[in-house]
Amino acid sequence: MAEINNDEELITKFCNVTNATQKIAIDYLAVSDGNVEQAITLYLESGGADLSALGTGNNRQETSTAIDAVDLTGNDTFDSDAELAKQLAQEDYSEIRAPIAPKRDILVRGDHDDFNNLFEDRLIPGIPRNRRTRDVYRTFAGDISPGDPSTSSREDTTDRLANLFKPPFEIMHKDSFERTRTKAREEGKWLMVDIQEITEFSCQVLNRDLWSNQTVQDVIRQHFLFLQFNADTADGRQYINFYPIESYPHIAIIDPLTGERLKVWNASMEPTEFIMNVTDFLERYSSAGYSKNPLPQKSKSAKSYTDMSEEEQLRAALKESRLYNNEADQESEDETMEVESEPLEKETNIAAENSVSSTFDSIRPVERDEVVGPNATAIKFRLPDGKNIMRRFDRSDPVRYLFEFVKVSVPEAQEKPFELVYHRNNLINQVEQTVNEAELSNAVVNVVFG
Repeated sequence: MAEINNDEELITKFCNVTNATQKIAIDYLAVSDGNVEQAITLYLESGGADLSALGTGNNRQETSTAIDAVDLTGNDTFDSDAELAKQLAQEDYSEIRAPIAPKRDILVRGDHDDFNNLFEDRLIPGIPRNRRTRDVYRTFAGDISPGDPSTSSREDTTDRLANLFKPPFEIMHKDSFERTRTKAREEGKWLMVDIQEITEFSCQVLNRDLWSNQTVQDVIRQHFLFLQFNADTADGRQYINFYPIESYPHIAIIDPLTGERLKVWNASMEPTEFIMNVTDFLERYSSAGYSKNPLPQKSKSAKSYTDMSEEEQLRAALKESRLYNNEADQESEDETMEVESEPLEKETNIAAENSVSSTFDSIRPVERDEVVGPNATAIKFRLPDGKNIMRRFDRSDPVRYLFEFVKVSVPEAQEKPFELVYHRNNLINQVEQTVNEAELSNAVVNVVFG
């Protein structure tokens, strides 16, 4: 004990680790024969109990008595050393210490709770919470920055990726496939479906590059109801059962009337290419009239002639006679007007043709620089042989520039007259309008030779 009292280094080390007093340090060092590591372990296991206050004096006295019972000449009062060790162990652990109460706490608190709560009220049917693409964002973050020194930087990376690859909630219809199809039929719109495979990065690229584009969103809002499902959800599996998928990414246009899958894309696309494809589809098909044309109502049946009284029959006969005379007079007047108007119509048509011809001839082939910038829009020219030419124009450019471009770029157009037709409209009548006024942004214009 005297040696331990004088060993300030052991006492100081014990106190620095356990924050105990010097008296307690001396007691534990004495019990552990000066082994500071064993003393610290014993202190922690005992919960920092004061050995002098445990009332172990009786036990120590009994132990001392038991040791004194050993004959100094080598004759033990016990049968063997094993019995002595067993008795000492029983005396040391006569009182079993209560187990340490369990404690639960959060080791590292993340900053993702606010992000998850942000979409808590916007859960999409068919996409379980535990399988959302948020897990993919975490995977990407782990792949990109596995060696970040701080947890906060990894969390910041995860949040940035989450915002970058988030689904297009702005245009997604939050309902099942069948109910959305019914609504599309009522609103006279097409149904567009995007099936996402969570392990395919190309599907996430659609969220980042395509669906986030404002022009793409505007086109979808105007003509489609948009659905996005994960392939492993109930809605996704149901869709795949009806419409098998060969590869991902998968974008399809469904006819809400018949349920037929009319168009499928299985590749990533740039926004401009996607808009061109969708515009081409809208030109080939017409979704108008799904619910906007009401069913014809049956007119009330007229009273049978045999059920009329004699007076009613007479009135009906007079009415029919007047109607017949009026129709005959009207037909005679119409014939007279047709005969008189034929020469006038011919003169008008000839004048209109001459005006169109002079306008077309006044347009010269001019080669201009292609427009770039935020106000530029791409227009695709479809030639009779099936080839396509893409060109960017400023939205404020006159339609005349389109004719100038075709006359320069298409050899056949330098020798033959042609028409530029968009939605059955001959653009020669709109040459003084701007591209924006003529609604030609991202349009597909047909080149028709006369």
